[in-house]
Amino acid sequence: MPGADAVLRAVGERFPGAVRTGFPAHITVLHPFLPLSDVDDEVVAELAATFARRGPLRVEFAVADEPRHFDEGFVALRLEPDGALRELTAELCARWGLRPYGGAYGEPDPHLTVALDVAPEQARLIAEQAAGALPPPADLAEAWLVVFDGAWSLRARLPLAPGGTPQ
Repeated sequence: MPGADAVLRAVGERFPGAVRTGFPAHITVLHPFLPLSDVDDEVVAELAATFARRGPLRVEFAVADEPRHFDEGFVALRLEPDGALRELTAELCARWGLRPYGGAYGEPDPHLTVALDVAPEQARLIAEQAAGALPPPADLAEAWLVVFDGAWSLRARLPLAPGGTPQ
């Protein structure tokens, strides 16, 4: 998502330390997933089949402006529409008996994280900056399985149904 990467770069330049480095802009469908030791070829194949059943998803971005998020030092872009992503999260959770963020936030909105662990005043400034430079609509054509083993790394690229039309 080149447009979203540009937003993160601009925020990172103005607010050092606010943006996680090392991975491009991304939308988290489910975190945490299975322990790394449980992510074998069978799991990857099942995930690939799950994502392949869906067509590419077209999303537009808006700043998630819930005040409590700013108070917690969190800034994100919300996605519209988000129904297909919510369905996907629910399907993955049901299949593996998981809850996003271990249930700490109820059912979180699908989002693209812009900044974490910043002061509330900074969060508000970052949200204003992001609102003035929203990325263009994006077609989500693949999912990534990202794993953590001391550092984040890409385990698999999981295409959404080739030739499908954005939903």
